[in-house]
Amino acid sequence: MSYRHTGRAAVLGAGIAGLVTARVLSEHYDEVLLVERDELPDQPGHRRFVPQSHHAHGLLGSGRRVLVGLFPGLSAELAAGGALTPGSADPALGDRSLFLVRGATTIRIPAWWSGGFGASRILLEHAIRARVRALPNVTVLDGTPATGLLTDRSRRRVTGVRTPNRNLDADLVVDASGRNSPLPEWLERIGYRPPPRSVVHSDVRYVSVVTEPDPSFDPEWLAILGGQAASGSSVGGVVLRVEHGLLHISFGSIGRGGPVPADLAELRDFADRLTAPVVAEALRRSTPVGPIRTFRVRSNTRRHYDRAREMPGGVLALGDAASAANPIYGQGMSVAALSAVALGRVLAADDGEGFGRRAARAIAATSAEAWRLAVGEDLRYGCRTEGIRSPWAARFGEGYRNRLERAAALDPEVTAAFNDVLNLHRPLSSLGSPRIARRVLRPLRDRDPGPLSATVAAVLGAA
Repeated sequence: MSYRHTGRAAVLGAGIAGLVTARVLSEHYDEVLLVERDELPDQPGHRRFVPQSHHAHGLLGSGRRVLVGLFPGLSAELAAGGALTPGSADPALGDRSLFLVRGATTIRIPAWWSGGFGASRILLEHAIRARVRALPNVTVLDGTPATGLLTDRSRRRVTGVRTPNRNLDADLVVDASGRNSPLPEWLERIGYRPPPRSVVHSDVRYVSVVTEPDPSFDPEWLAILGGQAASGSSVGGVVLRVEHGLLHISFGSIGRGGPVPADLAELRDFADRLTAPVVAEALRRSTPVGPIRTFRVRSNTRRHYDRAREMPGGVLALGDAASAANPIYGQGMSVAALSAVALGRVLAADDGEGFGRRAARAIAATSAEAWRLAVGEDLRYGCRTEGIRSPWAARFGEGYRNRLERAAALDPEVTAAFNDVLNLHRPLSSLGSPRIARRVLRPLRDRDPGPLSATVAAVLGAA
């Protein structure tokens, strides 16, 4: 059968990955069922089965580009909800920048180079969810947990999903249910081996709080990312400006970093001792508007469905269900959006024969760079791995990476190249191009910070 413009698709999970996938599939199927075990709120709000939503989420420039393409007018809707929208004339944004902080190295990125949103995950998800609900051929089935796969008699093809109340027939099932995806177990039930997997035991611990800054506190930054007191430290902080002038502050530790305190006084002392001063100042000069939340992710898993020896037809996985990198790097929402678009491209070009294998490869290729970047960072903190091919190559040369970061703090061309990689616009290998390598390897004492200052001054009005 043709996979184009016919039949029914079922998407499991109504988070960012599931919502964007449903939007893409709505162009290729007569009907799309969005199956979600949570009760979905009508307003921006946290959900029972998404505890990570209480912690800082970043949307990369690549993810933003996908979302505004699929949902025209999304920026204006988020701004109406109180969000900051870089690149707009929003007076609340002012002349602020993003700062990447690692010890004594601070990389300043003008807001228009980054292209994300100053919004919480729950506001972004709410805006997209409202758009998807309005699609005429999408039906949202919330409060409906999927419990297994339906197959034909030969078990060579998935024909839908089971739920407690009824079976849902579908020509294609896409698992977008997140890092705790049950799909490997479901495949075993119907006689298939789970796909090969790669695992990084990063043991990430989060502590987060949303705060209201003091009236006198009006810093120049839009976001502080990875604010570490010392280069190589496994403890850092993130501060994001979100809707309604609030700050979303998250502290995280990787591997041997140990727990982060969840008491406000202890957390402030912790921030003073172990994070960049700018992060500690943000916490000290603001007041919590809700409880302090904790979260722990012991390991991160990439499931190689593209390398599975045998898979039934009619089922795919994307987002964290396929590749769940360390969440501390803020890649998840963007990778999910990029993977959904990759699936759409395969659907648009495919005649059905071999579709599953091609789609799995396209999804895997889309998430590969984010996974490689995350693993390279995790290895810097001594995280243990399983099934990682050439893990030393993932470091991209630790000495070169350290020098690259120092150069990016002074050289606008290196800054732009580094930012393109962080935002998944270009591959990691682009940072080793002859042009960038020459600029990275120049003696740092010969670096003239003037061009960067001039660029920042021209765009941000800063010296």
